[in-house]
Amino acid sequence: MQVDRFVEERSAAWGDLAALLERAKGQPDRLAPEEIHRLGALYRAAAADLALASRSWPDAAGTLRLHGLVVAANQLVYAKAAKRDTIAEYFGRRLWQQIRQLHGCLALAAAVLFGSLALGALWAAVEPSAAAGLLPAGFQVAAHTRGGFYGTAIAGRGGLVWFIWVNNLRVAVLAMAGGFTGGVVTAWFLAYNGALIGVLGAFEWRVGGFGSFLSLTVPHGLLELSCVTIAGGIGFLIAKALIDPGTDTRAEALQRCTPVVGSAIASVILFLLVAATTEGIITPWDLPTPAALAVGVALAGTFWTLVGWRGRPTAHVHPESVNGRRGRPARLPRDGLSASV
Repeated sequence: MQVDRFVEERSAAWGDLAALLERAKGQPDRLAPEEIHRLGALYRAAAADLALASRSWPDAAGTLRLHGLVVAANQLVYAKAAKRDTIAEYFGRRLWQQIRQLHGCLALAAAVLFGSLALGALWAAVEPSAAAGLLPAGFQVAAHTRGGFYGTAIAGRGGLVWFIWVNNLRVAVLAMAGGFTGGVVTAWFLAYNGALIGVLGAFEWRVGGFGSFLSLTVPHGLLELSCVTIAGGIGFLIAKALIDPGTDTRAEALQRCTPVVGSAIASVILFLLVAATTEGIITPWDLPTPAALAVGVALAGTFWTLVGWRGRPTAHVHPESVNGRRGRPARLPRDGLSASV
């Protein structure tokens, strides 16, 4: 059979199948009963066409588009009934599963943040006069006193907690929004803040105030750094969708990562509130260094344990997987597969 004749005979059916997929938008219950019946018939016919096209014209662009159409139809035909997570189910598992999907972007954010922290500490050790320029104006190393906001009575720290949370949330938003600059601002933000912490820690070590530094930063700081890392991962995920959307448009790539971004933002908001409460209430207790480390590790450890444990994928075949390949809905020309198969 000639390619042109094959396309001419089958393009109408492929176009009908693509139209049904567009109407359904991933939810079979949007189709009428007769449309669902026709969907099944068109899917089986397209699968047979794909078998022929894959054998006769395996390298043609049209064959790849037809494969995408068949995969999308398979997902819809064999989709399970939609099930909404309860609040307990969402915060018990779904939230952590979606955060875990940041994987590579999260690893990149952590590498930039903590790599810069190590480089900042090294810089302060080798060139302290130059590294001092990174500290905020008027900052004095080892100037930890019981005055200032740490002298606030427990009853008056509610407003302080709110202030700390809003400030930390603003910082996280900047890291996330940096993704729309291709990740440049996100990377700069992570690098600057990591280097700043490293420089400050190294200076405290030099003047003998490192123990006090740990007591005043670790209880809330490890969890805050975890949240900043998540925010950086979101920024890099957004940047990836803009720079490398694959076969999707950039808008579609951004839409595809929306559930992951939404869950990650929810976790950042929630745990930054925990960190702010710790900084406003517990940190001013001036805990001994071992106790401060224990609090900080417990909070951050709880967060990452939830990501690693509750974020494990559930034991079932991914609905987007067909014969071991992940597909995405095809975007066909209006006349079906007008390009040669």
